[in-house]
Amino acid sequence: EHASEFSNSKFSDYDVDTLYIFLSQSGNSKDVVESLDKVVQRGVKTLCVTNNEESNLYKRCDFKFLLNAGEEFAIAATKTFSATVFMLWIIAIKIAQNKHLDVAQEIKNISSISASIESTFDNIENLDLAVNLLSKQKEFSITGFAHQYAISLETALKIKETSYINTSAYPLGEFIHGHFAILNESKVLLLFMVGKKSKFELEILNKILSSYKVKTIIVSDNFIDYDCDILLKIPTCQTKIASIICTIVMVQLLALNIAKKLKRDVDNPKGLTKVVK
Repeated sequence: EHASEFSNSKFSDYDVDTLYIFLSQSGNSKDVVESLDKVVQRGVKTLCVTNNEESNLYKRCDFKFLLNAGEEFAIAATKTFSATVFMLWIIAIKIAQNKHLDVAQEIKNISSISASIESTFDNIENLDLAVNLLSKQKEFSITGFAHQYAISLETALKIKETSYINTSAYPLGEFIHGHFAILNESKVLLLFMVGKKSKFELEILNKILSSYKVKTIIVSDNFIDYDCDILLKIPTCQTKIASIICTIVMVQLLALNIAKKLKRDVDNPKGLTKVVK
């Protein structure tokens, strides 16, 4: 649920057996706190994931997870976003464990994440080529399948926040249902193709590449010949959570370097301020 919509809706069907989870790096985001105000009156259980133990959320929620990511100086949150994704994964593992599911391998996988991130920092291929192309665009589209669509949304947000380029993200499967008509005018498409790809995804990709004369940047962790203009290659990770986190790190480096190329003040984006309560 978007907190901005939830806090202003007339939603009244509160289930006492439902846990409400609130995410905010500052713990004081106005719409998130207002959403909390709305549910605590109903006596339901609440949980927060935040980076601030002095915040409204941390003090008021029944259950609380502190990110311990250090102070987030930049308005466009980076390390706290990565830490939040990681924390949600930990919570999911704990829920599975409480249901007596075998999570031993998942717990073991956690120890590999740090080394995978270090490898990503040192071994991204063609980042400069992607930055040079994207920084010249006034707008472009981004797409991905399943959880990579969520990463596409974060990519679009980070680039908009720091570089002011009009970027839009779409689910890969839905992109061919009308959305990809924008490629008649658009010059660049950024696609996420990380991990083993399904026949469905590859068919859509081939349809796009064969139907439109658009420059394509594909984010991938393998050497498949995608017939794209730029293969933005990241190291292969052995686990899903490491792959997700490392893709996010690459996205943040991409957004940072586009902004620097355009000489933007990435720590103080124009017109962007924290809205807190």
